[in-house]
Amino acid sequence: MDAERGGGEAPAAPRDGEGRFRRRAFLVGGGLGVLGLGGAALVAGPGGVRSAYTRVVCGSTPEPPPGGTAGRRQGTLEGRRVIVAMPRAARDTVPVVVMLPEPPGDARAPYDLYAVDRYLAASPGGFAIASVDGWPSADIVGALLPHLEAGGLDVRRIGLLGWAAGGAEALRLAAQLGSGVVRAVAATSPDVTAARAPLRELVDIPVWLGCGERDDRAPQTETMLKGLKALGATTEGGISSGCQDTAYRRRVLPEQLAFFARHL
Repeated sequence: MDAERGGGEAPAAPRDGEGRFRRRAFLVGGGLGVLGLGGAALVAGPGGVRSAYTRVVCGSTPEPPPGGTAGRRQGTLEGRRVIVAMPRAARDTVPVVVMLPEPPGDARAPYDLYAVDRYLAASPGGFAIASVDGWPSADIVGALLPHLEAGGLDVRRIGLLGWAAGGAEALRLAAQLGSGVVRAVAATSPDVTAARAPLRELVDIPVWLGCGERDDRAPQTETMLKGLKALGATTEGGISSGCQDTAYRRRVLPEQLAFFARHL
């Protein structure tokens, strides 16, 4: 009847998938519109909606500090790249923080994803940062540390920093080496349960533990922090807004570098 009154054919009903998407886009776009993001997100299509929603929920990725980068050195150890970012005013032997990103352990990840050299250049800490390819199978203690020492770094006072599985490995290594070698350790969203974390072995080492509140590892991270505090350990960090993503890791990086500056 509608087609006859309008003088033409009735419009085709949307396919089921299209109908669901339109309803979802309307609901998500309307909610984002209240926050001033809906129009721009919908113009970009479904990917724009997801991206805008992620920014609302997880926060935007901060731009690195202005002012240039720390100096980099690149070498090879047993066929693996080793990349070291040096503090700008390094005149004497400086301690080093070994960074353990998520497997497979690309030595460039701390620089390409997290702009660590930019943040180090803006940090007050007089220490270097080193990363190595394939750390899950690399010999950190027996090969990497002697390699860094031969390059003029002080490996008697190292820091360890890791993300996710790298965070779990940083905690394990710190517990294994003890406070005589590891002066501080930081783990972001460590992929380890509180029951298996070496809490007692970390009591004499300052620990930074942090996680985004929308990360599924937040409860276990909070439990580990409470356990360390109960044992009398020096702890920093905590649960703050964010997800398990580049945005969160960049946001907490200045805090972590300041932590190492105080303890190395």
